[in-house]
Amino acid sequence: MTIISIEVNANFHTIGGKSVLDKNDPVFLEYRRKWKEWPENFENGDFPLHLDIEASSVCNLRCEFCEATIDNIGTRSGYMDIETFTKIIDEGVECGLYAIKLNSGARGEPLLNKNIIKMVEYAKKKGIIDVYMNTNAVLLTKEMGYGLIKAGLDRISISFEGTDPAIYEKYRVGAKFEKVRQNILDFVELRNSMGSGNPKIRMQTVGVPEILKDINKYVGYWSEIVDEIAFIDSKDYKNIKKSLVSDWACPYIWQRMMVTWDGTISVCGFDYSNDFNLGNVKSDSIREAWNGTEMEQIRNLHKKGMAHKVAICDGCSFRTTEIYKRS
Repeated sequence: MTIISIEVNANFHTIGGKSVLDKNDPVFLEYRRKWKEWPENFENGDFPLHLDIEASSVCNLRCEFCEATIDNIGTRSGYMDIETFTKIIDEGVECGLYAIKLNSGARGEPLLNKNIIKMVEYAKKKGIIDVYMNTNAVLLTKEMGYGLIKAGLDRISISFEGTDPAIYEKYRVGAKFEKVRQNILDFVELRNSMGSGNPKIRMQTVGVPEILKDINKYVGYWSEIVDEIAFIDSKDYKNIKKSLVSDWACPYIWQRMMVTWDGTISVCGFDYSNDFNLGNVKSDSIREAWNGTEMEQIRNLHKKGMAHKVAICDGCSFRTTEIYKRS
């Protein structure tokens, strides 16, 4: 019998600074313990530890390496309204939700949502201990930055490729290197001048060849400015393979779910197909979806090394990348 094991956060690599997850708060430490141990032990608890909440499915860039650019994922696009967001948070708080990220896994810029500051503020006031977002920082103006800091944002990952304007603008199509760089510097200065320890700032790049060959330069460029420097594995979306049989199992289905901008409850941050009808938060419970028969079937297939038989997992870019890394 094949022994299935899960390596948590295998696609993420800290390469400089101090992890923004290094905290001494006992509740946060309990959250991160479960984050690691639940997938390793195939436990899923009664409610997701974390929700990816898609504040926006729209993006202001057309990045060369992004699935949204390559596959045009999702047939509809829009912005989550504040009523839907508060409904998600209210159920989550009642059920012990620890953390949220204001993005999905593969599309959307959260700062495009006009209610983003209100969303952060509401989640923090309701007791979510880790409110997080990933941004390209194009819209991270001083006004926006001030609002996010005052609202209590815990941490932010800024996606920024390299140290060379030509490489950056090749991949971040629609962004200007110097403008975004200045936005980041202004944000760091603002946070520090306000005497706030948060949000912790992680600078991260997709691990494209031009940057990985000189990754130490990237680390040195940002090491005295931000809290953490990292890269994530690049995915070859143009060569995704289906029907890959492997003992690899996904950690996400034991940790987290996604709610898309229109309230659809999705299996994970890469599920835009709605192949499994898990409901909509406007009328359905996230808790019931998390514990429902569809999720149980998906987890069982992963545990047996048969994830390729799950429609949304067969051909998943994350799954394909992780399997190829093993070979």
